[in-house]
Amino acid sequence: MIPIPWFKVDDTLHSHPKSRSAGLAAMGLWSLAGSYCSQYVTEGFVPEWFVVAWPNGKRLASLLVKAGLWSQSSRESEPGWQFHDWEHYQMTKEEIERDREMNRERQKRFREKRREARKKGLDVVA
Repeated sequence: MIPIPWFKVDDTLHSHPKSRSAGLAAMGLWSLAGSYCSQYVTEGFVPEWFVVAWPNGKRLASLLVKAGLWSQSSRESEPGWQFHDWEHYQMTKEEIERDREMNRERQKRFREKRREARKKGLDVVA
């Protein structure tokens, strides 16, 4: 199983001036977009199609920009938004790939150890 990164949310988000300024609906979009960015390892880039797929998406995105949580951006000619300081609070693509490789190696060693134990007729405890 390859680990999927989590979208981390500070436990003071509920009272931070930026989130209070953006409002509840915009923070809902912010949260869902963060989840999307983590799953697809976009490093905080939110494509326009994702935003416009939600009711009032562009209006909510503009509230996030105004609050300083997002900035307008583009990636490979695709318009969208970028999370402010993503790399300071979330895992980077490099860190995710490193963790996934370490996990693959750990699983490989475990499977080899289990295979060897079975050859010797030993029970393997996980």
